[in-house]
Amino acid sequence: MAIDPQNSFSVSVKVSPALKAYLLAVNGGSDLIIPAKESRLWGLVKMHVELLPGNYQPRKASDEEENYIRIALFRYGMPTYNADHDKVQWIDTLWRNHLSPSGQQVIADYLMRNFKQQFRAYVTGALANNQSLSIHDAIFSFCERHSVNMDKITYEMLRKDWYRFRLRNKDQNVVPMTPKDF
Repeated sequence: MAIDPQNSFSVSVKVSPALKAYLLAVNGGSDLIIPAKESRLWGLVKMHVELLPGNYQPRKASDEEENYIRIALFRYGMPTYNADHDKVQWIDTLWRNHLSPSGQQVIADYLMRNFKQQFRAYVTGALANNQSLSIHDAIFSFCERHSVNMDKITYEMLRKDWYRFRLRNKDQNVVPMTPKDF
């Protein structure tokens, strides 16, 4: 079932500028992520989607475009049966179509972990396949390939993450890979 980006419901998630640049690069330039129904991302969204609060104030369009990505919502319902009653519960995304700040943080943290896994896998592969490549060049190659501008993320942050990862996995030749999740 294809989702029409123009007519679909979506929730907004605040992310860092570097993460947004990465997500735009891996998602074909679109800020609308359409998760697979079996993915962890969709499971997390379902867990944290809620009714609009009574004191909800919409954000300005400029903030929405600059700091946020959107995640498409499917029409969703799953029958669950209670032992006492044969009751069916539905999570209707027509009404539950809001993520609280804590829900947004959970989703943003998950997406950041995915970004770091892909970064580590890329640098591990780049260094293993090219012995003359420096760590500095591998990090910049990842940033260039995924359109992550150094104005949005610092080289030092990525370098520290890489060295911490290698310290934790120094005896193993670990390549952290996960299937595409959206």
